Amino acid sequence: MHEKSDPLSQQEGRIKEIREHLLRPIADKFGFPIGSAGSALGMPTVLCLGNHSSGKSTFVNHLAGDSIQDTGVAPTDDSFTLITYGAVEETMDGRAVVTDPQLPYRDLEQFGKPFLDHLRLKRRPIETLKNLCIIDSPGMIDHAGEHRDSSRGYDFKAVVRAFAETADLVVFFFDPDKPGTTGESLRIITESLNDSMYKLLIVFNKVDTFEDVRDFARTYGALCWNLSRVVRTKDMPHIYCTFVPDAKGDRPRSKTIELTEFEKSTRDLKTEISRVGERRRTNMVGALLDSTRSLQVHATVCQRVGWKLLVEKLSLWTGSLLLTLGGAALAWYARSNSYGLAAGVVLAIVGIALAVLTPQFLKWRLQHHIALVDKYFRESFQKKLLSQQNTRFLEGLWESVRPRTVTFLNSAGPRIIPGAPVWPARLRKLDNAIDKDIPDLLKSTK
Repeated sequence: MHEKSDPLSQQEGRIKEIREHLLRPIADKFGFPIGSAGSALGMPTVLCLGNHSSGKSTFVNHLAGDSIQDTGVAPTDDSFTLITYGAVEETMDGRAVVTDPQLPYRDLEQFGKPFLDHLRLKRRPIETLKNLCIIDSPGMIDHAGEHRDSSRGYDFKAVVRAFAETADLVVFFFDPDKPGTTGESLRIITESLNDSMYKLLIVFNKVDTFEDVRDFARTYGALCWNLSRVVRTKDMPHIYCTFVPDAKGDRPRSKTIELTEFEKSTRDLKTEISRVGERRRTNMVGALLDSTRSLQVHATVCQRVGWKLLVEKLSLWTGSLLLTLGGAALAWYARSNSYGLAAGVVLAIVGIALAVLTPQFLKWRLQHHIALVDKYFRESFQKKLLSQQNTRFLEGLWESVRPRTVTFLNSAGPRIIPGAPVWPARLRKLDNAIDKDIPDLLKSTK
């Protein structure tokens, strides 16, 4: 988008080096997704979500210090809008965004033309947007009929999930009219943000519209009640109660409720957003560490299955070769003896049949090994499981990786699964990255 600050650029370069030179060759061989070369790169990013008319676009304009987005009580924009700095004012459509090699959004092309028709990027020469990308999203609203993403023409939940995974901060806006009661909002929290809750900031906006404190308390309680059904944590996360002081519109402003504490909460939210650069550096390193750990578990178990299949394949081939050659030799030397000749021919036929049936036998053996992947995981990581004070982390990691591992083993088949004896040494390099190289990057962010 534009030239990055030196520390962030240097760190991105080191992350890209580890990802492309160490992880990529292993991930490609074992069918494990780690994103495209540019997926971990880009500007510090804030994703704004929420109900329609919850004040997302108004807050975006307030944050940028300029009127970039249209605002209003009725839904005014049904697009995902990427807002960032540019020397000149410019607006790009979705197709241009995903095909621009300078932008890290190529992966968004997977969501199809209907989504690209609802994607755009705005560049503005505004200083506050330097080193920052704000993503404004369509307002969420319940509609008549079934709750299906087809009502938008594309997989809205998957798009939100993709943006949330790469964003450094997710700000979710609620408002007094719909305090957590919009079904789509609650579904997005449970189905699209379940892996990004550590990035989530919850905002109760437009608090300056309440008639009195009792009205605020009643609505705030309703929001907490609704969130408690979807935010599965012991304690309710902090809720920023905010309003935009210079917001323009027809909404009345309260003359009876004291706004001093809400002004402080609004400033606190803006301060947290201003720290998104620090979050970006930490998130990039954390994502790289998570990918490396997951890849190590996945590849180690797959390689163990591949090695067992390789041993079985060599055993079958050796048996087939010995039977075929032995039978041929016996038939040759005993050709004057009908019994010896017959025995030699039978042995040769058995050897050939064994070679022909080997692929089918290996497919059967693969299913046997897939049924034992939990055992192979425990055997492969026995020392780590015994040495760790809390083994639940490694076991939890395996539970999250296991479905992808089983899918790869089933789809790859016995011939594709890597099992060569050189792989354990290559996979051990991931230990050094997990224990030293990546933690060193994390220290450099502090």
